[in-house]
Amino acid sequence: MKKVPLLPSIIILSFGIFYSLQKFNIELIENQNSWQFILILLGAAFLISGHFDKDNSAILPGILLLGLGLHFLLHAGISGWPDHPAAILFILAIGLILTSLKLKKGYASGILVLITGLFLHFLQSISDSLSVVEGIVPLIETYWPFLLLLLGILFLLFRKKS
Repeated sequence: MKKVPLLPSIIILSFGIFYSLQKFNIELIENQNSWQFILILLGAAFLISGHFDKDNSAILPGILLLGLGLHFLLHAGISGWPDHPAAILFILAIGLILTSLKLKKGYASGILVLITGLFLHFLQSISDSLSVVEGIVPLIETYWPFLLLLLGILFLLFRKKS
């Protein structure tokens, strides 16, 4: 008999619990009826099924969905929570690094995304500290996306063939 994957079962069970709680007005936690909570449930379903099915390819989508759900849920409620694109890059970096830890290869991509996220997160501080060289700062602030494009193209051209 062929083994049935765990993911569809967990997703159906999660949505059954989600809509049952909603239908009977049972509130266990704040914002449990939001689309962000659905992302958290889907991410948890991927992570749980990946763990029990020993499927390492479920780590990245699980972390992305869970992380994005938490990010969008918490950024409205916590005053210091980052609300810029760097936060999404941090979530992606965590997913890539956790996947590479499990696979024991591919660390560079997660670290590269993490460095890019850190750069974007601290971009204003970096540009403020570079105010000594005032002529270059507006140039950097204007054209830094092209630097990312150039780096991405270079990594595509010079990546290792496996």
